Amino acid sequence: MTGARAPRVRWVMILVPVGIYFFSYFHRIAPAVVVEDVMVAFGATGAMIGLLTAIYPWLFATMALPAGTLADTLGPRWTLTAGGALMAVGSMAFGLAPTFNGAFGGRLLVGLGSSVILIAWLRLGSAWCRPDELARLAGLSQTVGSIGGLVGTAPLALLVAALGWRTSFVAIGGLTAVVAATSGILIRDRPEAMGLPPIVDRPPPAPAMALGELARGVRAVLGNPHSWPPVLVGGGVYSTFVTFLGLWGVPYLSHVYGIDRLEASRYTAWAALGTIVGAISVGWLSDRVLGRRRLPMIVLAAAYAGVWCLLALPDSARLPLPALRPLCFLLGFASSVVAIVFAVVPEVNDPARPGVAIGLCNVPSFTLLAALQWVTGAMLDAGWRGQLAGARRVYPFAAYHAVWALCAALAIGSALIAWWVRETRCRNVWTRPR
Repeated sequence: MTGARAPRVRWVMILVPVGIYFFSYFHRIAPAVVVEDVMVAFGATGAMIGLLTAIYPWLFATMALPAGTLADTLGPRWTLTAGGALMAVGSMAFGLAPTFNGAFGGRLLVGLGSSVILIAWLRLGSAWCRPDELARLAGLSQTVGSIGGLVGTAPLALLVAALGWRTSFVAIGGLTAVVAATSGILIRDRPEAMGLPPIVDRPPPAPAMALGELARGVRAVLGNPHSWPPVLVGGGVYSTFVTFLGLWGVPYLSHVYGIDRLEASRYTAWAALGTIVGAISVGWLSDRVLGRRRLPMIVLAAAYAGVWCLLALPDSARLPLPALRPLCFLLGFASSVVAIVFAVVPEVNDPARPGVAIGLCNVPSFTLLAALQWVTGAMLDAGWRGQLAGARRVYPFAAYHAVWALCAALAIGSALIAWWVRETRCRNVWTRPR
């Protein structure tokens, strides 16, 4: 691209979707802050709350492959706009819901809209970025998501304290609608749509995969034994991390350590901060410093499992509250091993089908997350001893200990599986089966 206008336009195209992806990740984490409010408003149990939050990852798992097709057919511009609009309507419906079913419907719309955002943004970036900028765009997306997660902790708790949870989610829906409308007005799918030359000479966009070709690609990725170790590591880490940060972390700190919601959210904010630092550094270390994938995955997965083992200690050895700040930070930092997963899986699969490989990374992670959120809610209900605080259920330490022990077991399993990840040395190592 030449001329003074081109660089400015490129930055607009790359940065406008930041706002939509920010809210997409924010909604993934936000339920933890309002768990007790929702329980009181709808008389919900832990299992019901788990189901309410699980609809988000279920939709992500279901939409992992269709999202790419939508980005190809509708184009990134309208996919981002439609996804943002659905999130906006869903957030407002959640805040205004008179019943639990209404709240569930609102979360369903939020999850449906969120599920297409990242793929559409990366698809847009492939047209507006040079090839050597795409890795940085992926890093930017993870950083933005982590910031959204951070805002979904203590800052959201402050907003809820000031406005109430219902008004807060209606206002967030309104802001999301503004960002979605801005995307529809400003974004264009390719430079040529604005009368600008392409960033690099690329062939025209490939048509969406035919169903038969897509099925063959899915079978090839699933049938590749090198696909599964990194995918399972990512699923174990991601599902347990979001279960802590996005669901039960704040109630756990409030119920077990006796601190209020705002103070508890300040502790979980350290986990979100850890993911921000990890998003910036882990990929750089793997790509630039080490030139390896397997080694950093083993180290980070082991550190992640170690943190969970400390969280799952029995009551007699329970960690003091001040120790949880650095522990939460390390939990978030080590969870950035997921970023390496998204690099490894395409590198061990057919380079002609990177979208299928990346899309399938999401399916086990979000399926396990959805199941874990419901199961952990049911476990807390099973351990509840009838204690209430202002119509809110208060779960005892023993119930949380069972939940954290399950998460620790999944984290340990992920750390062990990391040893079976194939080393790619940051290049594609796929060979065609004979």
